[in-house]
Amino acid sequence: MLVTFCLIVLASGGAVSLLTNLLFWYETARRPHPATCRACSGLAGILGCIVRGLLSSFASLIILYITYPAGFAKGLWTAPATPRSRRPPVLLVHGLYHNASAWLLFRWMLHRAGFAQVFCRSYNTLRYDFWELAGQFKGQLLETARLCNGEKVICIGHSLGGLLIRAALADPETAPLVSAAVTLGTPHQGSKLASLALGKLGRSLIYKGMLVRTLNTMPSPAALPKLNVYSPIDNMVLPVSSLSMPDPGWTEQVTAPISHVSMLYHLPTIGLVLRFLEESLPHQPRAGNAIARGKGNALPVATP
Repeated sequence: MLVTFCLIVLASGGAVSLLTNLLFWYETARRPHPATCRACSGLAGILGCIVRGLLSSFASLIILYITYPAGFAKGLWTAPATPRSRRPPVLLVHGLYHNASAWLLFRWMLHRAGFAQVFCRSYNTLRYDFWELAGQFKGQLLETARLCNGEKVICIGHSLGGLLIRAALADPETAPLVSAAVTLGTPHQGSKLASLALGKLGRSLIYKGMLVRTLNTMPSPAALPKLNVYSPIDNMVLPVSSLSMPDPGWTEQVTAPISHVSMLYHLPTIGLVLRFLEESLPHQPRAGNAIARGKGNALPVATP
């Protein structure tokens, strides 16, 4: 029974990785993106990106399948009561079909960097539409700020989670509660793969659809530190240009060539997020080696 289950997990991970990477390279051949061209230049570079994309996608999906049940253990994701923490609280927002288990490594690295109050909340992406989830996230943000005695909150979101953060930044009630915002692999212009998604919410993320067009008309606080991180070979957001932030007030960082899900488990990517927080919140104590781990593994920062 266990062997059968393991074989099913491996087969499904391999099938999803192969299909999404094939679709990515087909789309890239039709519409090359500068970030992909820089990361995968020359025949050797292209072959390296293909192999890296497949392997990182397969490995990250296996990790996702194995750790997913941990997301239902709510006690694992309760932040400790540390009202005198020297670092601001962090609220982590997972993506489509995932749960709080997405943040196992990220949360551990944040703790190592001195962020004692890290909140991870699961939400149901099959039951609710985007604006219902945006309302739930608003409540979570208000509750997190209340639990932390009104202290402003760092918001970090992967994929769909980044869009929920953008909705909160456009809300005059919740925008003042955020001290910094980070989006990871977020489909800011939607994704062509959304046409294959399960559920109304997933399909609403279609490339240049009504949802993303509406979000892209909504403002965000100009002075707020905001970082958009994406991979040049993201296999879930097509085309790659959809990962770019249309709002010029954001800093953009391109990671090493890795898959969409593997951003959650890639130490250099986590490191560049920690460095951004370090630079954006200079009044906070330095995080030392936890930040240094991410150096030298990403393409240069581009600030629009």
